[in-house]
Amino acid sequence: MAKTEQSKAELLEHLRDSLGFLEASSASFDAGFFGEAKRLATTIRVLVHDTDKSKSLLGLLKMKVAMGYLNTSHAYEPKNLVSYHGLVGIRLEDENTRYWAPLGERAPARSGKYVFFPDWWSQVVIVDSLKAKFTRRELVLALANKDGGAHVDSHLDESYAELTRKNSVGWMISDGTNQKPMLDVELHSVRQVAFELHKSIRRHLEKTGAAV
Repeated sequence: MAKTEQSKAELLEHLRDSLGFLEASSASFDAGFFGEAKRLATTIRVLVHDTDKSKSLLGLLKMKVAMGYLNTSHAYEPKNLVSYHGLVGIRLEDENTRYWAPLGERAPARSGKYVFFPDWWSQVVIVDSLKAKFTRRELVLALANKDGGAHVDSHLDESYAELTRKNSVGWMISDGTNQKPMLDVELHSVRQVAFELHKSIRRHLEKTGAAV
């Protein structure tokens, strides 16, 4: 079947839509619908993930290699015995303790530097109590490809299932009488990844004077 190449103007329109998707899904997430992280993951995948059969939107626009990617994670310290979640913190809010994506609130320990794509995409951002490690790439693709973003798989990788269903990070919430596991570290982490990517794209567009 014959194919017609999409013009740069059409690709930029897709980019405009994708930025709008990130903004709308982020607003919904911040309003309390944490399941929106699945749609964030799917949009992130469209923007940056390349395979043998499909090319990322930023790659098609020749932006993927040219731009820097904001890293807001604090560094992993292997000697630390507790679980590590570099993108998100823990916050007491409305008498509930939960994970928290800090977005632009940068503590001194957080990098705030722009790095090359491979360093950003493949950086370990979670290490659970079982010492399983998760990168931005692994979190985003698991949510998008297997856990409800663009597809629901009948089986999940064991380490991801331990993280998301069995609280392998290990933090518990107590009301003084009962304890329950604190879940959704992957959802809040992907919310932070979406913030990083959105800010990185906007920065690149401003630097290059591109209109989107």
